[in-house]
Amino acid sequence: MNFKELQDEVSELINFNSLQADQDFSATQIKNAINRAYAREYRKARQEGIRRYFSTTTDLTWKTDDVTFLLPDTLKGAQICKVTDVTSTDPGTAVIFDERGFLGDVFWKNRVTLQWGQTGPNEDKTLRFEFMPEPEKMLNDDDVPELVPSDHHELIFYSAAIDLRTRADEMAPPSWMSEREELRMDLYKDMSRGRPHSDIVSIRTSYPDSADFIY
Repeated sequence: MNFKELQDEVSELINFNSLQADQDFSATQIKNAINRAYAREYRKARQEGIRRYFSTTTDLTWKTDDVTFLLPDTLKGAQICKVTDVTSTDPGTAVIFDERGFLGDVFWKNRVTLQWGQTGPNEDKTLRFEFMPEPEKMLNDDDVPELVPSDHHELIFYSAAIDLRTRADEMAPPSWMSEREELRMDLYKDMSRGRPHSDIVSIRTSYPDSADFIY
């Protein structure tokens, strides 16, 4: 569903009619509720599902002799899963983090700044950051909540409708609450399978050798 279709579904649930003057909610409130619901349900699913359904990557260059590296805005608030050095090989080698840089490659100088030892890298380094993206706010009618699979977009409009009722200090119908929980569980179950499904979900070390996998 796109943003317009989600708005139509929420409007139908809460009996919204833009042509009537006396409405409990405005069109703007409905749009905001959908964006809140999208972000909320994505973050909940992210806690329940496996990483490969949600993570994305970006390649950044750490310049020669630069001791520190300031994260771009897209990474400052994101959950970073792994950093890999892909300067000369792809896939590359894991960048090892250490509390103060004595044993590993880099350490956190502060929450948004990395430090590479005391002298910085001896060449330009291309680092691949794997991270959990944050949902972008939908503004246009054809925008799509891409971080939630299309099969589960129904969850977003139920969640938004319940949110609106709650903010209006009204009790959402129990059937809505029950439907939302069923839809959440369906999403969590899908996100807990392998991707592809034949790929078995397993426990492994952070940077395993081929013999390190535990099934």
